[in-house]
Amino acid sequence: MRRTVLPGLALILGASGALAAPSQAQASVPASCSVSAQLNLGRGEATSYCVSPGPLNVNEHRAVIKCTVERGRGNPHDITFSVWGPWAGVGKKSVARCPFSSSTAGFSYEKR
Repeated sequence: MRRTVLPGLALILGASGALAAPSQAQASVPASCSVSAQLNLGRGEATSYCVSPGPLNVNEHRAVIKCTVERGRGNPHDITFSVWGPWAGVGKKSVARCPFSSSTAGFSYEKR
C-alpha cells in the first residue's frame, strides 16, 4: 500500500506523526470576540463569546443589551436603558437579558 502525504500536512506532522505545537505566529493573533442576540421567552437576550487571547491582552468580556419599555398612559413615551451581563473569561459566554415587556433596541459587547 502506498501512502501520500500532502506538502502542507508534512509541515504539521512531526516524525512521530503527532500534531506539532502551535507556532509563535499563531500566538500573535488578536482576541476574536463576537456577540449575537435572540429572543428567549419573548425577551431579548445578547450573548458574547471571545476566543484566542493575543497581544490585545483581553482577559474578560461581557454582553451589553439595550432595552426599551413604554411608560405613561396619557402621554406614552419610550425609556431606553442598558443591561450588562457578568464579566466572563476568554472561552466562556456572557449573557445579558432584557426584562419582560420590553423590546431590544441594540446589543454589543465590552472587553477589558
